[in-house]
Amino acid sequence: MGINFEDWSTRISSRSDLTGRLTHLTKPIDGVDIKEKTFDQINELAVDNLIKILTEQKLIGSSRKGFIVGNNKAVCFQETPLYGLIQNVEHEKARRLRNPTEKLRYCGVGLSFIKPIVYHKYNGRPVIYEKTEEAKRFLPQEQWWRIVDIEYGFNEPWSWNITDWTHEREWRVKGDMSIDIETDYIHIILYNPNTVKYFLEKCPPKFIPHLNGITTLTSILM
Repeated sequence: MGINFEDWSTRISSRSDLTGRLTHLTKPIDGVDIKEKTFDQINELAVDNLIKILTEQKLIGSSRKGFIVGNNKAVCFQETPLYGLIQNVEHEKARRLRNPTEKLRYCGVGLSFIKPIVYHKYNGRPVIYEKTEEAKRFLPQEQWWRIVDIEYGFNEPWSWNITDWTHEREWRVKGDMSIDIETDYIHIILYNPNTVKYFLEKCPPKFIPHLNGITTLTSILM
């Protein structure tokens, strides 16, 4: 038996491990050189991409190159509370500090949507965590975009080869996603106060009244 929106909201508000929102974290536009950039500079470049998304009102789906299985693109979201979101961002930051040549997956800049809007309006769904080849056996090919590989390869005690992205609690929307800034209750996610200042300086003023809020992620760690 289902519950109404008020009961659903109450359950979420009483649990620190749940969220009613889905967040798409972005990164600098493809082709922009970030090799010598600091993390703050990378986040500012991601703000440029965020403003491009707001201007075009479109999220471009990732392809196979972005680890999407099958022939369909998909827009990726994290279903994680804000304190988990900043922990994921800090993990990505530390990972690239250890190895600057690694692919940048995302940084502390993005858009957050109410979960029922993504579910009903955009047909967004949770991903399916499973070994890729196993999932292909029970899913029709048109659903392969939902597969995220998981593997706990056991060789000997405490010597495992692990593939595990479950900390992102990922959802996806198939293909590209045309958004509506006036009706989607879009909440902006920014990394730190410098990023907020940069966003407010660069963002066309016409968009500001339609935003459902701005969160500064590093403030959650203090």
